[in-house]
Amino acid sequence: MKLVNCPICGKRCSADTEKCPECGFEIRQYFKSDNGPQKRKKQPYLMAVCVLGMALIFFLISLVILAHNTSNVGPDAIIKESRVEPVSVNNNDVSGVYSGDDNEILVLNSDGLAYYYCIDIQYTELECPWYIKDDTVYIEFSRLHCVIFAKIDDKNELIFKSDSSNWNPELFTRINLEPEQYLTKIPATNDPKATLNRDGTISYTNDGTTYILPKMFMDFKDEFDSKEDSSCFIDQDTQSDYIASVVFHCSEGRELTLPIAEKLAQIFASGFYENLTISNSTKLEICGHQGYRFKATGYLNKGFTTREGYEMDGSIIIFYNESTGNNNYIMMSQTSNRSLDDTELFEDILKSAK
Repeated sequence: MKLVNCPICGKRCSADTEKCPECGFEIRQYFKSDNGPQKRKKQPYLMAVCVLGMALIFFLISLVILAHNTSNVGPDAIIKESRVEPVSVNNNDVSGVYSGDDNEILVLNSDGLAYYYCIDIQYTELECPWYIKDDTVYIEFSRLHCVIFAKIDDKNELIFKSDSSNWNPELFTRINLEPEQYLTKIPATNDPKATLNRDGTISYTNDGTTYILPKMFMDFKDEFDSKEDSSCFIDQDTQSDYIASVVFHCSEGRELTLPIAEKLAQIFASGFYENLTISNSTKLEICGHQGYRFKATGYLNKGFTTREGYEMDGSIIIFYNESTGNNNYIMMSQTSNRSLDDTELFEDILKSAK
């Protein structure tokens, strides 16, 4: 019996299963019928041909640019320009459903929004803008912090690349399935208290309060998923060596005074940081609950393995929920290099509380 991963939710099941027991996706039709993707195995010589081909393309483009006395425009500049409609080139409609080398699903919807369903749920991207410029498809990814692009040489196969190290070149092959089969389904999250929304944001509920996390944040499969009182969400950009995190926690507590809140914040954050400094206390209110906010700086401890020693700074919020008798903690921090800056996103998360 051949086992496969459902391309929508990642559930491991038999390829002969009619529908995924988790999300209802039609497994047998996708993996067994003639509609399934016919993959070509990537060989080293193929990469060499791609490199030479790209060199030739850039050379020809350069000649055209010189002939028209215009400047060269790269992918980073292109995304700042207005997008080009319609989403088809030379009567080749590239909208549709594609399957990647590792059974990822990419939907290029005709409304200009793309959906990337990855076996690793945390990398799934929903409602990403896509457009065509100079016979090239561009997709803007939020969680991967990059733009991927593919030259339209064959409407049935697209090799997506990126200038960012966050993405490896990958071949996507068109499959004969309707986009609606994917767009009506929302993948499950790793954290049972979190829900992936249609627009790619995450709704998270803790101790009766719901927060909306921007679509950059990922719900990794981690030890927090099995804890009822704690959760962690990450925004990371490997290329710029940046990481930001939002940690939620609640436990039995009591009404807070400043000295008590500061001590509790220190104890909580010390589980994550070394050389921790807590300072600059201010009062705040979340959903009618009174609490305190502290500035926190320190270095990630050895529990973070490859990121041990990273200098971090951010805030720790602690408030008392009178209806449940719990103290709630929210720790929002990011690497001090600020290659990206999630400060405004942190504020949006707090404002979204309801």
